[in-house]
Amino acid sequence: MRRVVIAALAFSLAASEQAWAQLTTSTTFNPSGAGSLCGLGMARATGDLWVYGCSEADVQRYSTAGAFLSAVPRPGESANDVDVEIAPEALTLSSILVPKGSLLFVNGESGAADICAVDPTTGSVIATLATAFGVGHVVGGAYHRGRDTFFLVQDLVPGTADENRIAEIDAATGSVLNTFQITATFAVNFGDIEVCAATGNLLVASSNETRLAEYAPTGGFIAYHDLPVGVSLLSGIGIEDASGDIWVAGTGGSVWRLLGGPCATAAEVPALPGAFPLAIALLLLGSGLTTLALRDRVGARSRGTGS
Repeated sequence: MRRVVIAALAFSLAASEQAWAQLTTSTTFNPSGAGSLCGLGMARATGDLWVYGCSEADVQRYSTAGAFLSAVPRPGESANDVDVEIAPEALTLSSILVPKGSLLFVNGESGAADICAVDPTTGSVIATLATAFGVGHVVGGAYHRGRDTFFLVQDLVPGTADENRIAEIDAATGSVLNTFQITATFAVNFGDIEVCAATGNLLVASSNETRLAEYAPTGGFIAYHDLPVGVSLLSGIGIEDASGDIWVAGTGGSVWRLLGGPCATAAEVPALPGAFPLAIALLLLGSGLTTLALRDRVGARSRGTGS
């Protein structure tokens, strides 16, 4: 009995993990005003998407249905090692207060990365943070609300010492608080990094991988999340806080909405046919343990060792 119950519980836990990790494609579109995409950001307050075409002159805003809404000039130099993020709350960047909803443009094209806060309506630059991280080729960035810091990711170009390195950056000063290297588990070419609001963990995307990789903010590897068939060459990632849906962009010019995954709410997790419910497994486990305890008690009494 005990082996059956334990096996059922193990199957249930495995099925539960698989359900959370399963990503499925819901929506896809190709931004009309951009070619190859190098960055994507989700405006959580309005539900809009901002995308940046590699080395383009402007950053463009689209509805989640794929309709073009507006554009603002790109701050700084032309770049393809770059990312777009939207401030999820008011934050201090280089000692300047940046309003919630501001466009954050991460330029890692050459030298250490810069982060520019831009008014999403006028395109005017609100603040610029010169960080102490990067030797060129910083391809992604994300603001972590739980830690009030930025996370930046370096691609694989710089070589053994610096490749595939993630750094946590002080938002006010640009100093490096911590770094860790993910070469052993993930290879970043074009790519991006984002924070899962539900867990505080980091999701990393890459044009060289067919999956997302999840890490703790301190660097511990957590899990892989396989991409659906047809979703590839990823260069940007954004996450909807309410649903946990993941938006990704590829260098081929497509944008996809992915359901499921580690940030999804229960309503967004796809059903897994034949999965053994965890609650039932736990009930059986409890029942099995009770049966085993009674059996042991009766056996002890029959041997004259119990009361």
